[in-house]
Amino acid sequence: MQKWLLVLIIIGLIPIVLFGRGWLMQSKAELILLSDAEQLQLLQFARRHLGNVLSGESGIVVDIDSLSVNLKRQAACFLTLTKDGALRGCIIDDFRPHEPLYKNVLRNVVLAATADQRFSPVRVDELDKIKIEISVLDIPRPLAFDDPEELPERLNPGKDGVILTTATGTSTYLPHVWEQFPDPVEFLSSLCEKQGACTDCWQTSPLPRVEIYHVFHFAEGDISL
Repeated sequence: MQKWLLVLIIIGLIPIVLFGRGWLMQSKAELILLSDAEQLQLLQFARRHLGNVLSGESGIVVDIDSLSVNLKRQAACFLTLTKDGALRGCIIDDFRPHEPLYKNVLRNVVLAATADQRFSPVRVDELDKIKIEISVLDIPRPLAFDDPEELPERLNPGKDGVILTTATGTSTYLPHVWEQFPDPVEFLSSLCEKQGACTDCWQTSPLPRVEIYHVFHFAEGDISL
């Protein structure tokens, strides 16, 4: 059985701000842009699939021929579950596009509910209070810098998702976490803490690897057709 590397992200208790019906962060790398109908279809797939799996039934069967081109494109996405505004689970299995978008949504909604080790598995009787959110990533790309002091100025608060890799480990924050840590120095320091390192790990030798990405974000309750 193929083993998937699960990358967990702490969303925190802050609300997510949406811009219109989809949260689009522009990027030079290709980002999948979804129509309202495509967003709604993915959210419906995710809820039905999760409900089936948590009830002990087989996952849903998707009619591939009925899907739009976008939903069959290779993609990677975070699935976030909240309950009464609090984080209940959040996972991405791989930052790189590696399977059709609809499949990645089905995979990660179950992982977010059952494999986020910070939480007990979601129970089927919680589903009515669970809100599902999807963040489709573009391809992360390295952020070049020669001196750590340059790094805060190279970041775009509110727009960049950041992956920080040091000798200690790897940590990431989605773009909306800038709402909680609007100062780039504080943002980077929190990423260090998240991976169990000293808060200044982004400033120490050897230089860390930093990648940035952008997302198209949408959630249940924000789309109506």
